[in-house]
Amino acid sequence: MEQHQADRAWRVLVVDDHELLSSALAVAMDVDGRATVVATAPDLAGGRAAAAVHRPDVVLTDRRLPDGDADQHVTELLEASPSSRILMMTGWATERSSMAALEAGAHGIVSKAEHLDRIVDAVDRVARGELVLPRELAGRLLGRTGARDRTTLSGRELDVLEALACGEPSAVAAARLCMSHNTLRNHLARAMLKLGVHDRLSAVTEAIRLGLIAPAMPATHPERRGRARCP
Repeated sequence: MEQHQADRAWRVLVVDDHELLSSALAVAMDVDGRATVVATAPDLAGGRAAAAVHRPDVVLTDRRLPDGDADQHVTELLEASPSSRILMMTGWATERSSMAALEAGAHGIVSKAEHLDRIVDAVDRVARGELVLPRELAGRLLGRTGARDRTTLSGRELDVLEALACGEPSAVAAARLCMSHNTLRNHLARAMLKLGVHDRLSAVTEAIRLGLIAPAMPATHPERRGRARCP
């Protein structure tokens, strides 16, 4: 898990058409101190515009919005702010909508029925690079994607896991792999989903167990060295 930067809170955009909930979340985050709401939007169109302007660390969006369902528009939110991580709130977490959101690039799903402090905690976890899923769906979703995708990790996902297996700090690995810290976290989250695990240590362990990576410095693998260096 990444160590949170003590000098600033995570910057969050809340996309929800219920002003009372948006305000309550803003207060809860301020009290908690790990995150702060930098903007709110009542719909997807406003969320895309606000994301492009504020480039938040996390976009916390309701699933059902006046102009569409967020699980069908994750890609557009990421296009507006590629470095942001998407956490979707839902009143009813179905397997279909959850899979659609995750496959489109969302980094977590949280139930709106959770207490505010649990939602704030989910924001912090997603910002740190974890994959957050509702407890009642986690087993089914991870088992389903893991069985299908565990051997289809992309080259960059393998690069990230291999660097972390070597014990490299995330910032060092990101610089060597010629990607931003946020991009590294995105690759890690997708790898965790495919491997059916919840945290980076388990992802590295499972990748080693499956023979997808070796616990050695990337420089010792000539066949991978080309991908791991900047052009």
